[in-house]
Amino acid sequence: MLSLPSATMGADSADLLRQVSSPVSDDAQISETVRLTDAAWFTQLGEVAASIGSDSFHRKLLRLAGLCIRHDSSWIIRYSRVAPPDVLYTSGVPAEIVAFYDEKGQYLDPFSARWRRTGRPGVLTLSEIANESPESILYTEIFTPAANISDEIGMFFSTVGHCCFGLFLEREQGRFSKADIERVKLIFPALEGYHRSHLGQLFNHLRYTGGAESGGLVSRPTLIRDRHGMEVFSNASWREAVATDASILPLTEALGGLEELTTLQGEAFVLKTEPFDRNFPLAPGGRIFTLEPRTAAPENSVDHRAAAAILQALTPRERDILTLTMKGQATGQIAQALAISKGTIKNCKLRIYRKAEVSSERDLVKRFSPFFPSA
Repeated sequence: MLSLPSATMGADSADLLRQVSSPVSDDAQISETVRLTDAAWFTQLGEVAASIGSDSFHRKLLRLAGLCIRHDSSWIIRYSRVAPPDVLYTSGVPAEIVAFYDEKGQYLDPFSARWRRTGRPGVLTLSEIANESPESILYTEIFTPAANISDEIGMFFSTVGHCCFGLFLEREQGRFSKADIERVKLIFPALEGYHRSHLGQLFNHLRYTGGAESGGLVSRPTLIRDRHGMEVFSNASWREAVATDASILPLTEALGGLEELTTLQGEAFVLKTEPFDRNFPLAPGGRIFTLEPRTAAPENSVDHRAAAAILQALTPRERDILTLTMKGQATGQIAQALAISKGTIKNCKLRIYRKAEVSSERDLVKRFSPFFPSA
C-alpha cells in the first residue's frame, strides 16, 4: 500500500495528492490529472497486478506512472551496459522521431550513458543531467529540439545481465516541477515491487516450463544459480556453448568464488556475473552468469582449459588474493583489504605460484592476464 504524505510535508508534498490523471487509452497522452485516492488510480493498479508475467506488463506500468504526471508522450527503452539502447514502445511519438533516435539519438542518450556508468535503478530527469557529460550536452542541442522535447523524467528498473528497462514521460513545454519529481519518487517503490514480481514470474516460467526466453531478457547464453551454487536455469545457447568449450564451466566455478571480480575472459568469450539480492524470486542470493563474444583474440597463445582448472583449484582466499594481485595491489594493500597479515598473504601467494606452476608474481600476472580484462 502507498504511504500518503501528511499535512506537515509542505506545499510540494501536499500537491502529491492533488494531481494524478484521468482514465485514458494505452496510446493517449496524459493532459489531465486525478488524485492518487481516485478510482482511476486503483483501477490501473489492479490492471498492472493482473498483467504480471505478460507481454503488456511494462506498457501498463508506464500508464500507471503516467497517471500521476502530466505529459505529452512516453517511451519504453531497454538499456544495457554492453549494447546499444533498444526502443520497445512509444506513445505519442511520431515514427520519424523514433527512427531519428535509432539512427543518431541513441548514441547521444545521456540516460544510457548514466546507466552504463552507474547501473543504479531510480528516478532521474533530463534537467538533472543536462550538463554532466558530452552526451547530455549534444543530446539537448541535437535530439530534444528535433523531437520537440523540453524535459524528460525516467524511471529505471534493473533486469538481469547488465540491463534495465527505462520508462520515460516527456513534456513539450516546461520542465517537470519538484512536486512532479517527488510524486514519481513516492510511487517508484511500488512500481519497482511490481517489476520485481514480473521478473520473478518470467523466470519461474522459464524454470518450470522451459518456455520462451521472456522478451529477450536472457537471449544471451545465460546460467542462473542459487546461493548454494545449484543451477536453477540455463538457456539453450548456454548449454550449446558449454558443450563446445570445456573451459567455460571451470571458469564459471572460479568466477562464482571471486567476490571482487565480475568478469573473466576466455579464448573466444567474456564470462560475466552479477549477484541477485535476497528478494529475487527465482534465485534469492544467487548469481547470473552470461557469455558474450570476445571482440579481440588473445595476443598470446594460452591453454585456457589448463588455466581455468588452476583457477578452480584455488581456495576462496587464494582467489581473492589473485584477484587483488591482478588489479595491481601490493601485498600491504591486499593485507589491509582482506584484514589479514602480510605474512599470510605471502604464504598464500607461494601456494598460488605452486598451483599455477610459476615462480614469481610477474609470471603469475603474465599467465592470467588474458583472463582479467583490467590486468
